[in-house]
Amino acid sequence: MNTDRSTCRFVQIADVHYVVPPHRRLDWPQLVHKLQEQGRLTELIDTMLPMALEQIYTELKPDFIIYTGDQVNVGWGEEGLANQEGFQALLAEFNSDDVPLYFVFGNHDQPRDRYVGFFGQTIYSFACSGCHFAVLDSGLMKGEEDPDILSAGLQELERTLAAADGGPAAVFLHFYIYPTDIYGYSYRAAAEAMQIIESHSRPVPVFNGHYHAGCLDVVNRQPYFTARSFVESPFCFYLHELSGDRLQIDEYILDVRQSAARPQRGWSGYRMCTFDLSTDPRQFGQPWLL
Repeated sequence: MNTDRSTCRFVQIADVHYVVPPHRRLDWPQLVHKLQEQGRLTELIDTMLPMALEQIYTELKPDFIIYTGDQVNVGWGEEGLANQEGFQALLAEFNSDDVPLYFVFGNHDQPRDRYVGFFGQTIYSFACSGCHFAVLDSGLMKGEEDPDILSAGLQELERTLAAADGGPAAVFLHFYIYPTDIYGYSYRAAAEAMQIIESHSRPVPVFNGHYHAGCLDVVNRQPYFTARSFVESPFCFYLHELSGDRLQIDEYILDVRQSAARPQRGWSGYRMCTFDLSTDPRQFGQPWLL
């Protein structure tokens, strides 16, 4: 059994919905003014994402960043090609070579073959600091999906948990695994994925996006976490810390308050919840707020 007690710290950014043409980058007062106009502001991503990445790289210093789907608002046609190219250019300008980037296929990121050309395969796995991660392709919103995609994802999930050898592991995808039966939101192979996850010797956190309001469930000791979107108020990203016995989730919310006592500008973080991932069921607790 894997006994590595290293800790992996990673940032999750969900549902950026990038749109071109590139929009003028704003200073902080201009951004605050624009944010008051409406709740979903795709044209501000050219300003907001670089600001968030600067804070992530200088303050949080994660082991990696993962974008959990809907990186662009539209992937089809000439508009979609421009969106994908624009998003890649933005990342190339502001990302750090020291922090790997991973991507999850979202329903807005289709067509799949174009997505693969920009971001790589839609089903894969990787390891970081003794933790193993599976990335699944959860398909399209209306459920039309090649059964081979679903089968390949379940096989990748099984391989990843076998490689973890009883150690910490987690799953990324765009749609829900739990709940399993919400049309347009649940992974079509959700029930089968849950069965595989629950066969692991310890809880396997699942991280997804898609539902912009976010949610958190615990079922049979398993945490299922849906991130709130980056593109809609309150404009969030997340720092997760995963180890052999614990998962901590910190939510970072864009904070537009201004005061002499709080001169910082950017995202304010708080400890959202902590899970005990002990292999002993008697030691496992529901999430508690700190």
